[in-house]
Amino acid sequence: MLLPVNDLEKTLHKAAADHNEAPAFYEELMESKIFVLGKPENDSKDGEFTLEEEQAVIIQHWEREADQSPVVPFFTSLQMLQHAIDTDEPYLELTTVDLFQLTMGAPLVLNPNSDFGMEFEPEDIAVLLDTDLMVNSEHVLDEQTEVLLGHAENVSEVFQSVLTNYFLKHSEVESAYLGTIQIPEDDDKEHLMVGIQGKGKFEKIIDTLIQKISLLEDDMMYETVDFYVIDQDDPDISEFMLENITPFYIAEERIVH
Repeated sequence: MLLPVNDLEKTLHKAAADHNEAPAFYEELMESKIFVLGKPENDSKDGEFTLEEEQAVIIQHWEREADQSPVVPFFTSLQMLQHAIDTDEPYLELTTVDLFQLTMGAPLVLNPNSDFGMEFEPEDIAVLLDTDLMVNSEHVLDEQTEVLLGHAENVSEVFQSVLTNYFLKHSEVESAYLGTIQIPEDDDKEHLMVGIQGKGKFEKIIDTLIQKISLLEDDMMYETVDFYVIDQDDPDISEFMLENITPFYIAEERIVH
């Protein structure tokens, strides 16, 4: 087995051993450069290429063994690429985001012919790119809207640990709560409600959390998760959470010893 040679491969190995580490791997993946078999469209030379802006490229496809359908291989390092092929072939180094955008709609496979392979269907890639398949919509409640609030049940440890580990990296988050909300005129099901309390703006934090939890292969009784910023969003929801729910996360500096 090849040893990891960069941070991306280290997080991939951790995610393979512990499902709780998967969100950290996806985050690292989307911030990394990867390797793909291919070359600029109008360049006949072999070897490594540096792409110019707006330059067209040819990206190599392989076939899946199961049904011979096309799939795009890509690799976490040059070492992994060389391990997967038998002969020298031209390759490109580019960001994961660029590759996903160039191949939108096609399935991809990471590190084929290795112990740490992973397939990405178009729907998975759309989620990672934060496209229309993952929508963060804002719902404003008026005074006449009937809202049912309650305590959350059967929230998995994986879900809570993903949120907790992310909050630990953001000092603006002081505490977080888990409850439920149901708006009968919109939906007959309860939504899991995550209340965030702190100082500053939380739009980017919430967007990132939505991406992280959308990648969890975690069974929960709640199909939808709503985020609320306590003392900034609906005051009745803020009051309910602060008075009736014990926070599942409290920043270290707020803990009284």
